[in-house]
Amino acid sequence: MFGVRRVIESCEIPHAEFANHYQALKRRIDDALAGHPAASEWVIGPSRVGKSMLINNLARDYPELKVDGVRRIPVLVVPIPSPVSPKEMPKSVLAALGMPTVRGNSGDLFAKMEKLLRLAGTKVILFEEASHIVEVGAKMPPRAAGDWFKQLIDRVGLTVILFGVPHLEKLYQSNEQLRKRSQARREFRPYDCMDPAQYKSFGACVKTYADEFEKAGLQFGLPIPQLVKHCYLLSGGLVGVVSAFMNRLAYDLAGC
Repeated sequence: MFGVRRVIESCEIPHAEFANHYQALKRRIDDALAGHPAASEWVIGPSRVGKSMLINNLARDYPELKVDGVRRIPVLVVPIPSPVSPKEMPKSVLAALGMPTVRGNSGDLFAKMEKLLRLAGTKVILFEEASHIVEVGAKMPPRAAGDWFKQLIDRVGLTVILFGVPHLEKLYQSNEQLRKRSQARREFRPYDCMDPAQYKSFGACVKTYADEFEKAGLQFGLPIPQLVKHCYLLSGGLVGVVSAFMNRLAYDLAGC
């Protein structure tokens, strides 16, 4: 029973749009690593649509390494803190680089961050949960946050890719300079049941999980089309919600 739980937990079943976003962002990263001018991309989509899977796969493709004994981090993943503040932004980058908590004003912290990014050979930062920037209670106005990212692009020469829920758009609406340096937004949408091809892809995701349970001698007791329908009603087409449901089911069964 524990075996099926491990299999279900390790399943990565990407959205049908996943490959398109992945290839486009990978090309942007490859450009940055090849020395092309720094740029900005942003990806928006609802929670559980697959943005974290996208970040994880990109980070996995560009792992940390050592060159002549020197630590190199070509692509860095940085979770945006909440609440956001001028000090917490550089601190979050320093933490992602593995630095202990540091003190100083926002300018000093930015300078330290810039120095360490250069030493690490970082060319791209993937900012996770970037929509925290425009949440109520953020201590950094969206326009100022936009200027901060603009400095990373212009002064540090980094390509930045921001991931967040749809209201991340407010960041770009508030800062024309950042908007001009950025590509058009990428929208990561849930599966659409009105599109036969997408619904079929969603069904394939559900069947993948069902097949793993069946291999362990467990059956849902429903025909696959009916199971797919129930899962769509549960998730609204968000494959991450289906994944969480299947993980919880495997967890509960392992405890029986």
